[in-house]
Amino acid sequence: MTSKEISVSRNDGLDRYELRLDGALVGIADYQLEPDSVALTHTNMEPDFRHQGYSSRLAKFAVEDIISEGSRVKPYCTYMAAYLRKHPEY
Repeated sequence: MTSKEISVSRNDGLDRYELRLDGALVGIADYQLEPDSVALTHTNMEPDFRHQGYSSRLAKFAVEDIISEGSRVKPYCTYMAAYLRKHPEY
């Protein structure tokens, strides 16, 4: 089994977080800026990459990035809401 290069970043031009494997986009988390917070509105992972921990990695990056900017997270997306319930440290 070969190890894939994983990168997660914020794409401000498209208002989303992106997870790439070996450069290929496989997951996104859309967001919407609000006056006092950032709303996470939709998360999608390509079917072949689900249930392998990639969605959690994307969620962790997004939540930590938002908090590091001094904003509150509003998890309108059901996946993000579930992630935050499982991780009360946020």
